[in-house]
Amino acid sequence: MTARAILDADMRTIRQWLLGGVRWWLEEMRSLVPAQVRRGRSSDGLKLIYRDGALVPGEPRGSRAVSKPRQGTRVTIIVPAALCLSRVIIRPLLGDRDLRRVIAFEADTLLPIPAGAAIVAGRAAGAAGEAGKMRVEVAGIPADTAQAIAAAILAAGVVPARVELEETSGQSAPIDFAPAMREGGLLPQRRSATPLIWSLVAFLLCLNVAVAIWRDSARVAQYEELVQGQQPAISVARTIARRSEQDRRQILQTIALRRSHDPLAVMTSVGGALPNGAWLQRFIWDGATVRLVGYRPAKSDVATALRRSGRFAEVRTLADETQAAVAAGEPFDLSAKVIGQ
Repeated sequence: MTARAILDADMRTIRQWLLGGVRWWLEEMRSLVPAQVRRGRSSDGLKLIYRDGALVPGEPRGSRAVSKPRQGTRVTIIVPAALCLSRVIIRPLLGDRDLRRVIAFEADTLLPIPAGAAIVAGRAAGAAGEAGKMRVEVAGIPADTAQAIAAAILAAGVVPARVELEETSGQSAPIDFAPAMREGGLLPQRRSATPLIWSLVAFLLCLNVAVAIWRDSARVAQYEELVQGQQPAISVARTIARRSEQDRRQILQTIALRRSHDPLAVMTSVGGALPNGAWLQRFIWDGATVRLVGYRPAKSDVATALRRSGRFAEVRTLADETQAAVAAGEPFDLSAKVIGQ
């Protein structure tokens, strides 16, 4: 099997692969169970012997007879050894499932019976003399005899759990022809437990989903209750956060206003722009325009000095008040717009 074959497989094929893998695993696990336990109660319950075209109640080898079983009873069918051909072969160690496949594949060469003219089955008969080998006892029922046994089973109305070869050597696990007869269409297939298993899986899946949903709903309800209990604290925290944000905005506005309306910076600019010897008598600033009133040395131009400083514009001379000249200098009265405020 290649990776491309796996990718191209449909859901039905994948399901068959998975079921085949599960069956193989179960067969491998079953092969580890002791034979007496593996045979189960069907081999220890009611047994019917095939004799002269009919099923006779009782045990082989002259055991006490019992009453005729009711229809639908699970029974074990005993096939007399005289009706079969058998031989022992050597094969590698195999599980029960693989052993049945090997016997079915080699059926034409194991017994002197034409191809398709017999129902062949086998069993592990112990270890062989070689390492990694096992002895396998193979037996075959002629096809017409197998059909007669199937007809007798149908007439009796019983359910054949096993169709065993009459045991003469005291072995605990007789050869069972039932699987081969089912594969050959002589016996009805066992009722598959697959639908029940899938129904149980679906039920458990739905139950798991329902429990998960219920647990999530319970957790959501707990979280909602916890949130409701924390609402007062959340309201206080939101109020504190809102007030903190308002204070932060006010602080930023104050800092910005201080940067754009700093009287000390304007006074420093004015002091740096005035000519040497000039001094102020009055300094008036309204946040945008500054008015300068003072005295200057003779022949010095305060207005030109303010314009050249680059910090003042729209420098104008005001004549609202008349100041007298003094020995320290001539008066000046100017207004200018502060740049960069």
